[in-house]
Amino acid sequence: MLAIDIDGEKVAMARHNARVYGVAHLIEFVVGDFLALAPRLRANAVFLSPPWGGPEYADADAFDIDTMMGGLDGTAVLHAALAAAPNAAYYLPRNVRRGQVAARARALDCPLELERCFL
Repeated sequence: MLAIDIDGEKVAMARHNARVYGVAHLIEFVVGDFLALAPRLRANAVFLSPPWGGPEYADADAFDIDTMMGGLDGTAVLHAALAAAPNAAYYLPRNVRRGQVAARARALDCPLELERCFL
């Protein structure tokens, strides 16, 4: 398994958590830009957890994947993931525009399953 984040501090936290749960030996941690690395990656699946643009996302009526990810284009991120793997999971906030996500998946000719999780 490969874990990539552009923020070295977040990678260090993920590495620590992996040690706590006894799975660190199964994961290679990389500090890097996923969008720059993705063209050279091949995997079975990609799990995406992009930034949501800070806590203000919760105040918005709807989260827009193309404009609210702190400067990232959510469609470009999904496209990069699907170029690296046939399957992608995209962890997004509860107020995401589900129709927008579905439209992006259709445009990329990608099957889509949306799941809402509640704690």
